[in-house]
Amino acid sequence: MSLNALGVISRAFRLLGTLAGGDTPAASDAIDALAAFNAMKRAWFGTLIGPRLTSIGLSGASGQAENGGEYAIPPNTFILSAPSNPRPGNRFGVVDVNFSFSGATPCSILRNGRLLIGLAANIVLSTPGQSGRWWYRGDTGNWIQEADTPALTSAIEFPDPLIAYMPYMLAVAMAAEFSADVTAEIEAANLEGRAVLARTYGRRGRAQPEGPIGLGAPAGLQQQG
Repeated sequence: MSLNALGVISRAFRLLGTLAGGDTPAASDAIDALAAFNAMKRAWFGTLIGPRLTSIGLSGASGQAENGGEYAIPPNTFILSAPSNPRPGNRFGVVDVNFSFSGATPCSILRNGRLLIGLAANIVLSTPGQSGRWWYRGDTGNWIQEADTPALTSAIEFPDPLIAYMPYMLAVAMAAEFSADVTAEIEAANLEGRAVLARTYGRRGRAQPEGPIGLGAPAGLQQQG
């Protein structure tokens, strides 16, 4: 069973030796660790997951998104299709640069045959200044919106084999803040987790084959609560 955010955080504290087995972190420490977890995730996009996004202006009433584009939508009703034939880790975004999204002039995102935020439905952006970024998870055929994990009890939007690395990766990110030492085992698992993320979701050349999705975690990486 997948760890939720609190499970990853608790495991990271135990790896650092600052939390006994079976205990949960103090509320203030857990909140600080959740902030570190979200900062760590944000840093993956455009580095380990997909390309950095390039701002692209649009005109007219419709357009086709491509991997790596962040689209400035014109101040009128607009329809944007998600990238066709996406590969794992592909990314695109939308920005209401004119603060013109509304019920009368919405921007509709067409899912283009894939799930969009877990639904077999298009989405409509109708709030002034609204923006969004999405990345493609190939094993579920889903465009997932890039967002912080909102609560300690929240599920994590990655497959289980990648979640297994996250306590090690978070332990490295938190070590200085909590005055803890990083062991060679933790650092090795952190680096391997980063490599698996890049191999699974990183930018690839056109002729480079896809790596397998749902890679198994090596022995010793257990999703302990």
